[in-house]
Amino acid sequence: MNRRKGSLSMMLLLFMTALLTVSVAFVFYEGRSGESVLRYRKGLVSVYAAESGANWALASLSQKGTAGEISFSLNDRTVAVSFPQEGAILSQAEDGNRDYRRYVNLTYKKDEEEGKTRIQVKDIKSESWKDKDSGGGYQK
Repeated sequence: MNRRKGSLSMMLLLFMTALLTVSVAFVFYEGRSGESVLRYRKGLVSVYAAESGANWALASLSQKGTAGEISFSLNDRTVAVSFPQEGAILSQAEDGNRDYRRYVNLTYKKDEEEGKTRIQVKDIKSESWKDKDSGGGYQK
């Protein structure tokens, strides 16, 4: 009987160690998961900011009908919009640290009917402006 006197304490110690290990692993997993969600959110906000820049360019084209460039801040994002050639709008958004940079490349067709400008969007891509340079296109 004397030999079993400490076995319950030893089993309780092993159980508590296993419980602590599982708890630490769970906290680590939740921390990594939270970081992943935050990175996804920041990237998505940059995408929305780039899309908003492209929408601004479409509105400007339909009202003024001229090409140009503009930069503006939206929350903590900087948005640069350029439509240097007929039929293309390029919008880039990045956060303050320049970690989350997203692009929107929009191709459109512009028609004049009865004194009104009609713009039809043909294609929307989210590749880098520099990606276009390799194909002999534009570069920002």
